[in-house]
Amino acid sequence: VAVDLDDVVVDFIVGLQRSHLIEFGHELPIEGTWTTPLGQLQTPGLKAAGYKSVWAWLKDREWLWAQFDAVPGAIGGVAALRARGHYVEAVTSKPGWAEHNVWKWLGKWRPPFNRVTIVGPKDRKVDKTEADAIIDDKLETCIDFNRDTRMALWFNRGTSTLEQEEYLNPYLLRCKGWDDVLTRTEGWQV
Repeated sequence: VAVDLDDVVVDFIVGLQRSHLIEFGHELPIEGTWTTPLGQLQTPGLKAAGYKSVWAWLKDREWLWAQFDAVPGAIGGVAALRARGHYVEAVTSKPGWAEHNVWKWLGKWRPPFNRVTIVGPKDRKVDKTEADAIIDDKLETCIDFNRDTRMALWFNRGTSTLEQEEYLNPYLLRCKGWDDVLTRTEGWQV
């Protein structure tokens, strides 16, 4: 089972919002997860500080990512998948400047992954892992797995739109949190 890190195991959006609030006095205007491309997101605080996007700001503060909290239930969820006999692989997309923070975060929280795969921002995760299934908050990645006849759990803690719901099928399931993930994977064969 492949498991994405950002917003599935690492509470990335919440961490960004909290960090932006501390620095600029207001939260980032992000609804749910990944609804606004961060490379295009601009705020008055970022603009006044000379940053063109959240990514440019985060690159100057790359150490922040390793300080973010875990998604509630994620560490125990990964442990439960392992206890059920699954081979659990973290599959995350990072630019080169951020890769080392994956290891810092994993060293701090120690989720019991069997394997860690870091792919580039333009790589498709489905092409970089042989996992039979993925748990990811990015719907496009889940659809890629489905098209490759693999299972996908779309980790979406926010409300979905009608367009997103049309993609759901018996092999692409929406999960609202780690309790939901563990319920939906209970009968999976090892």
